[in-house]
Amino acid sequence: MKINKRLTRVASYVDDNSYLIDVGCDHALLCIYLVKNKKNINCIASDLREGPLKQASKNIDEFGLNKNIKIKLGEGLSTLENNVDTIVISGMGGKTIIDIMLNCKDYSNIKKIILSPNNDLYLVRRTVISLGFLIEKEEVVFDRGKYYSIIILAKGKKKYSKKELFYGCNILCNDDLINYYKYLIDTIKKKKSMLPKKHLIKKFKLLKEINILNKILKKAK
Repeated sequence: MKINKRLTRVASYVDDNSYLIDVGCDHALLCIYLVKNKKNINCIASDLREGPLKQASKNIDEFGLNKNIKIKLGEGLSTLENNVDTIVISGMGGKTIIDIMLNCKDYSNIKKIILSPNNDLYLVRRTVISLGFLIEKEEVVFDRGKYYSIIILAKGKKKYSKKELFYGCNILCNDDLINYYKYLIDTIKKKKSMLPKKHLIKKFKLLKEINILNKILKKAK
């Protein structure tokens, strides 16, 4: 089976022999893909909506993967089990992901977290490192006309600068990343050009941001 580019890249960071929970699993396509393409994967396909889970159940039945994929109805990480070692949350707003993460009280058995927020990346990074995880790697993916970030976290502690939390760190250099920085620079330039002349401070801040992104872009090339 095929899944979109974003989920394919998310799946690439799941280790063999993992027991994973996919929060907001929708139709369980990621779980099905993982079981079929990785070694010894077991999953919890979790969602707070009954409709998607009914379709997920049909999809799992179709591929005969009931032994490997368990369906659970519940909000956020309320469906987490003690033997789960990997968490995936993809395709949600950053603040929703933050709420889910903060409402989970026990990460003692979690070895890896893979997040792909739709927005509010700075807030997501700042929150997850406060929970005892460090940013192992990041990747930018261009999929269906939009840029998405994938953040891979492992157990540990590390201090990060505001720049790293805002722009990302340990980012995989690829064409999507370079094009993403170019897109950000162009977007900020347009925003700056539309500001009236009297907004000098705002213009200066935007120019500073452009300069930072240009420096990051040069290092990435």
